[in-house]
Amino acid sequence: MAFAVCAPAGAAGAAGAAPAKFPSAAASGRSKTLSPPKTSLAQDTAFFRDVAEVDPALATYEQKQGNVALRALLTDGAAFCALLRHSRGIDDALVAEAEGVRSTETKTSLPLSVTTFNTIESVSLLTLCPSELRLLPASDRSKVRRLGAALAQRSG
Repeated sequence: MAFAVCAPAGAAGAAGAAPAKFPSAAASGRSKTLSPPKTSLAQDTAFFRDVAEVDPALATYEQKQGNVALRALLTDGAAFCALLRHSRGIDDALVAEAEGVRSTETKTSLPLSVTTFNTIESVSLLTLCPSELRLLPASDRSKVRRLGAALAQRSG
């Protein structure tokens, strides 16, 4: 079952495989180096479980691509968190992340759908960088929180 996730105004839900090392934020007009959120193994595991739960295409992707998929998904999620923290808003973070996809998607074979992108972004906010949730518009924050509640019920 797929859950409805956020699609911020003006954004097509673009995310994808960012480079393993976080690039400088030059794409968004900044020269500061991005740093990923510090996460625990439990947070990483919850992220993988939840993205597979929310988007069946990602469950299949994880099964077929193995470690490549896990690295790509975690990199994408962490990149989104870092970009959101250092951007001027969610739309800028989504655009900067989409730019990162162009160079690596052919290597990772990430499913390219709005549902997949929104899943990665929403689950990242729930498991990898929950403090960044405050940076979303209220309507999107509410949708992500509903997703978190639904996931908690299913796994609880």
